[in-house]
Amino acid sequence: MFIHRKLVAVAALMSGAMSLVACTRGPRDIRVLSVTDVDFETETQLEWNDIEPRPSIILSRIDFSTSTDLLALARRYAYNVDFAVGMCAKSGVKKSVGPYGGVYWGRGEIYFGTKDKNVPGYADAIAKGPPFIYQVYVQKLPVNPVGPMCFTLSGGNMMGGKLRSNDAVIPIGR
Repeated sequence: MFIHRKLVAVAALMSGAMSLVACTRGPRDIRVLSVTDVDFETETQLEWNDIEPRPSIILSRIDFSTSTDLLALARRYAYNVDFAVGMCAKSGVKKSVGPYGGVYWGRGEIYFGTKDKNVPGYADAIAKGPPFIYQVYVQKLPVNPVGPMCFTLSGGNMMGGKLRSNDAVIPIGR
């Protein structure tokens, strides 16, 4: 009986610890600054794992700002940083538009394994203070969508931790 009580106590502690680990973190001040059409052929930070030449595909680059250092957040909590773009809904972004790659600062991708050498100048930009500007790439967005479109950060880690941001309206079709 005594061993059973110890096991129950340990299980309760572990479940409490897991619920602490599995909380949701992320910036609440994401703001979309601009949407620009770019050519995949010239956006060299986007991987191309096929034979040359890179194809010419028009994509939409979304520049967004936050006061959160996303690389520090990713490293601290071992987060993979992802995003969703789609129609705005009360329950969040719906039907994501096809992404190309992840979240970028300059030519470097932002995730927990990013090395400083892969984001030259990042530390200097962070030292200057917020806002910090990042980019994501998606299939070309419609000029006049049927309703407002939104952007949100998402992601997480292998321990159940979740990365979520606020939903930011994308300024198109107005």
